[in-house]
Amino acid sequence: MTQDEYKTKDIYEAAWIYSQEVKLLRIEPDGRYFWFVFDDEKSCNSLSPLYWTQKASGNIKQFVNSFKTLKDLIFSQKEDPE
Repeated sequence: MTQDEYKTKDIYEAAWIYSQEVKLLRIEPDGRYFWFVFDDEKSCNSLSPLYWTQKASGNIKQFVNSFKTLKDLIFSQKEDPE
């Protein structure tokens, strides 16, 4: 992770940040979980508290689409059990 990256394991926080058009760099597997790694740590550090204090506002459709995209990325990386 470079100094300007922001990481979170919380998919809802990640969806909120992603819906605010912060660039998702990658997702990193970590056991059963994934890290969502974003560019622009400064923006993420200002967006994250808005999410956690329930003061975030924005386009709900964009948030839902971002959430679906992140879920699709996770499931596309999970290995087939066969």
